[in-house]
Amino acid sequence: MTPRLRILHVDPERGWGGGETQVFGLTRYLAGAGHVSHVAAAPDGCLAVRLRRAGLPVCGLTVRNHLDAAAGWRLRGLVRRGRYDVVHFHTARAHALSPWLSNLAVQRVVTRRMDHPLRRGWRTRWLYRTHVDAVVAISSGVAAALRAADVPDGAVRRIPSGVDTRRFGRCAARRAAVRARHGLDADDRLVVTAGALVARKSPDTLIDAAVRLRTMLQASAKGSRAPHSLVCGDGPLRPALEARVAALGLERVFHFVGFRSDLPDYLSAADVFVHVPGREGLGVAVIEALAAGLPVVASRAGGIPDLIADGETGLLVPSRDPAALADALARCLHDPEWAAGLGKCGQARVRARYDITASARANEALYFELLDAAG
Repeated sequence: MTPRLRILHVDPERGWGGGETQVFGLTRYLAGAGHVSHVAAAPDGCLAVRLRRAGLPVCGLTVRNHLDAAAGWRLRGLVRRGRYDVVHFHTARAHALSPWLSNLAVQRVVTRRMDHPLRRGWRTRWLYRTHVDAVVAISSGVAAALRAADVPDGAVRRIPSGVDTRRFGRCAARRAAVRARHGLDADDRLVVTAGALVARKSPDTLIDAAVRLRTMLQASAKGSRAPHSLVCGDGPLRPALEARVAALGLERVFHFVGFRSDLPDYLSAADVFVHVPGREGLGVAVIEALAAGLPVVASRAGGIPDLIADGETGLLVPSRDPAALADALARCLHDPEWAAGLGKCGQARVRARYDITASARANEALYFELLDAAG
């Protein structure tokens, strides 16, 4: 019989993103597998709210910044009282608390989700060599960033993110409902993107591509209509992006719909999915779109090439290149049968490799590995 583990996950972020999707799915899997799996999270944050709704336990933990000694002391108390075997840090702010668990009989794991360079120096060595027992890299791009910062290869494990692929699929009723909600006809071509409206996600690239695509379509065929774009997500850049869309005369075909908890419905409504960040650890949004069977156009950034074989399971374009993005979108929209083939191949790939169950089992195996090595 497999022994039951006691695991505490630490994710103090208040918003909802790809990392929180992973923590939620991992916690739910571990609880279902019979382990004690608790999450230390911001009491009023999105993750805590969703965990409570699912009947999963939450330990309130507010972390103000990377130097929050009070939060570190509270975390140490939580770990001692909970008698946990493993503490799994899921964000940089969480990881900064790991030194507070020194001299406790607990294994420490951190998941690194970002591919941007780590600052080399004593603090990085201190956090990644001295104060964790293993580092999970969600993609080859993240692993490369860790190697560049002198994190030992022996401490790094490649465990990709995953999603509940059963939630995603094409549904005619959901497709019709979303299109009707936004005043779109059944034959209107629709591009969907999803993600935080922040600079590193490069949301302006799709706006620039939409301008180019409108010009291309007008030149190629009389009366050819430009596709609509739905932007699912929110963030500090939204007001400026909306103003730019209005200034370019795109407001009839470019729509900002905010954060959507019903994203599977919006993916059902789409003909093509776009994700073109400048940097990306892996791209949960890409996994979700592929799981829905959509043709995906994404930037060749970070871990995204781990997900997409260019021309086979999707299309890759250079980051921040509106012309290349417009060309790729035009190709998909002009040849929908070919694009649908990309979607089918991408769907098969993510269902086999990037389901949340596979990711959760790999994390579970890592916990057992560390505990066995510790004796």
